[in-house]
Amino acid sequence: MKKIVMLAAIAAVAGCASTQKVLSKEPTEVFHSDKSAKEVAFCLANKNNVAALERDDGSRVILIKNGYGAVSMAFNVFPEGTGSRIEYRKQFGTIGGIWRQCIGGKALKS
Repeated sequence: MKKIVMLAAIAAVAGCASTQKVLSKEPTEVFHSDKSAKEVAFCLANKNNVAALERDDGSRVILIKNGYGAVSMAFNVFPEGTGSRIEYRKQFGTIGGIWRQCIGGKALKS
């Protein structure tokens, strides 16, 4: 039983470290969308069954985690005029292209 608790604690700490590690990386891709930051963040969170974390600067963070709680991908969604800027960071794994629907068909890659 102690081993199970110890493994759970290690996994929890690794998950937290992974979050910071992924968020501090340079973005894998950056997109600009005519959709608002709220709309994009809601869509990304909804498609992935996760919550969008709201930050003090008005941006939102959507974390995609694997079965062990480690962050495999992260989306930072920033207000940009009437639209938004989406920074996508990939640590590992794959995700279907359905998330691209959330940023809009006219999104421009930076």
